[in-house]
Amino acid sequence: MQLATAAVTVGEEKLPMVIQFEEGSDIDAFTSWYTENRSFVDEELLKVGALFIKGIHSDTVEKFDSLGKFLCPNAPNFLDGNSPRGKHTSNVYNASEYDANAIIRLHTEYSYSNIWPSRLYFCCITPAATGGQTTVGDCRLMLDKLNPALVDEFERKGITYIRNLHSGQGFGPSWQDAFETKDKKTMEAYCATNGIKVEWQRNGDVRLTQTRPAIRKHPITGDRLWFNQVDQFYPRIYGDEVYETLLMMAGGDEKALPMHSTYGDGSPIQKEYVEEIVRVLDEVLIPVPWEAGDLLIVENMVSLHGRLPFTGPRKIVVCMA
Repeated sequence: MQLATAAVTVGEEKLPMVIQFEEGSDIDAFTSWYTENRSFVDEELLKVGALFIKGIHSDTVEKFDSLGKFLCPNAPNFLDGNSPRGKHTSNVYNASEYDANAIIRLHTEYSYSNIWPSRLYFCCITPAATGGQTTVGDCRLMLDKLNPALVDEFERKGITYIRNLHSGQGFGPSWQDAFETKDKKTMEAYCATNGIKVEWQRNGDVRLTQTRPAIRKHPITGDRLWFNQVDQFYPRIYGDEVYETLLMMAGGDEKALPMHSTYGDGSPIQKEYVEEIVRVLDEVLIPVPWEAGDLLIVENMVSLHGRLPFTGPRKIVVCMA
């Protein structure tokens, strides 16, 4: 299939759809093609969930920053982040800073929050020596594969997410990093606007509690979607030894763990349900192998994303809109 303004080969209509630019193409070729074919891009993202753009050589942070300004010129700052993430420019972040040996399971970005990006734009500056693929997975397929009783309970009750953010020394991001401010009142105003309960602790740390749906409808397609991060907020899933260590550090109080989740009514979530969620996440996982300069566009409510373990230097950057 050929589309306007650039020699482009479009792959199968599946997750992710591969769009290969001819040899010698660059970012300008991509932006011209994108401008001419914006409706095609929008339609296919809603159908398949992700487009994998190859051959445009967006292989430096500076190039991607320029591309990001084109793709998401009015991108807001997405605050309330639950993971450490270095920031290069006003809207270009490191995709992740988790341990290279760890898997980042499939998830939908900011689905625990009241505000989330519609699209994520990942770009490969340096591919890993081995592994390190970004992963994608279909939110609709995820919902279809889960036990209907599990889906029904989560849909009826929703999920309460609890986070404890330190004030400068501790595990994970500080509240200052998560909200990109050092002013408590600014952070509190954001939380009040977005339905986040704030409880300051004596040591300056803060506990944030918010209740969200586990399943949402897409605002354009109307599709029901598995759109939550319950497994990432469920430390029991990391094994008894890790969980007991974290619980001991939290003084035996689950609500004092760095991250924790319950049903929206406060009742405990069954471990076997979260184990099934993790199993199905692994079933729908599709690895996307990187080459320097590749671009991956993810429709956040249609496709989950994650990362496989890796060796060697790896630099993937992202902007969100």
